[in-house]
Amino acid sequence: MPNLTISDIINQAKESQRDFQFSSKLQIIDKTINYTSSGKPYFILKMRDITGDLGNIKKWTESEEELNLYNNLFEIGNIIALNGQYQQTWNSLVINSARELNENQFSLEEFVISPISNQERLIEKLNETISKITDKFLKSLMKNIFDDEEIKEKYYICPSSIIKHHSYRCGNLEHTLGMITAFENFINFYQRNTKLNVDLIYTGIILHDIGKIFKYKIKNEVPSYNQDYALLDHINLGAQLIKEYIKGIDGFPKDLENRIIHIILSHHGRKQWGSPIEPQFPEAEIVHYLDMIDSRFKSI
Repeated sequence: MPNLTISDIINQAKESQRDFQFSSKLQIIDKTINYTSSGKPYFILKMRDITGDLGNIKKWTESEEELNLYNNLFEIGNIIALNGQYQQTWNSLVINSARELNENQFSLEEFVISPISNQERLIEKLNETISKITDKFLKSLMKNIFDDEEIKEKYYICPSSIIKHHSYRCGNLEHTLGMITAFENFINFYQRNTKLNVDLIYTGIILHDIGKIFKYKIKNEVPSYNQDYALLDHINLGAQLIKEYIKGIDGFPKDLENRIIHIILSHHGRKQWGSPIEPQFPEAEIVHYLDMIDSRFKSI
């Protein structure tokens, strides 16, 4: 049975006038579960390799037990070896059998070109920005958050979305640094004569999307939703996290706490854009506009 790439499968399906069998190594990038009219569950998968991606690949199952077995196998990000069939009558692909490959059985470069992103430089720039914060309470907040190794590591690698923008490893860190760079150009132009609380804006930029470390996960360079937080929004998750860290800082001013939480809750700008509240003071407006600019002009 020939071992085919996505490109091979597409070309052979176009040219073939009959069914054909094939083997392949592909990566799961999306999945849904559906049911036949008789109530049997089946998967609809989207898969990729370095030559392209292909959706509407089906795996039929006979029972909920078999569904659960394949649900783990078809975790988004997994790389599998499969035997399949192209069905010319239905112009569809069906998986007959599949197994997960371990990291010694594939090279990630066979499936994805990782975006060029210098993680070390991004982290260095983030730390440079944190070091500029002079307010003792905001500095303590930053220190406590980034002294937490689990939070820090998740923050560094978190994607910023699944498909909208910065949807890759370190994507949210890159997004955050994009906002910081834009803000620094702004304050340099005005020579800091803006009457803005620059420390508060730096803090708001760095923390505005921190809830995404819970909302998203990434495996083998494929971002996906963390089902443990499927019913919660990253905005509220971020606000909850910051409130917990603020509780551990003696004497943290209530007004300062309210302003930080407000920035996180309002950074989407408008309620119709998913913002629980709209910006009510200049620093919150600035963070919103920076977020909108960087996310809209970065399309992947």
